[in-house]
Amino acid sequence: MLKIIGSILIVTAAVGIAGSIRRELADHLTVLYELRRLFVDLSCAGNGTLQPVEVLLGCFVRTQDARLNDICGEIAERLMEKREGQGEEVWRKVFAAGRKELGLSAEEGELIEDAGSAFFGKSLEENKRRLSLTLERLDFLIETARREQKEKQKVYGMVSILGGLMLVILLV
Repeated sequence: MLKIIGSILIVTAAVGIAGSIRRELADHLTVLYELRRLFVDLSCAGNGTLQPVEVLLGCFVRTQDARLNDICGEIAERLMEKREGQGEEVWRKVFAAGRKELGLSAEEGELIEDAGSAFFGKSLEENKRRLSLTLERLDFLIETARREQKEKQKVYGMVSILGGLMLVILLV
């Protein structure tokens, strides 16, 4: 009886691990989509209202991800204090510190950190050009992540469930 209960617990844990990994991969893709939406909203609001970026980040632009909203709020605060230098530097520092919290890879983190140049450039034309390049690179990363997500979900799910079944066989 104990072996059966133990086996059921092991298989349940294996399925739970597979579900957890699946959710993490989906969350990663959601963060990338939210970042893309943030960039587009920030650009549209900036071009439409001509407000400074710190005002846009602090008041107008919001995402569905609370972690991303906290990062944007921190950037807005630091820019309003005007003690840390230029906006692009503040953007880079805050996103570099929040990269792990958002679960971004090194390449994605670098792209997001460089995205600050699309909002703090010297002219609107330069900002538009940099934003279009950033969005193009981000779209490529999103497509790559989407393709990899399906493969990883299958592999991780199978490995965790098979590992759980192997452990059940060893214990029985």
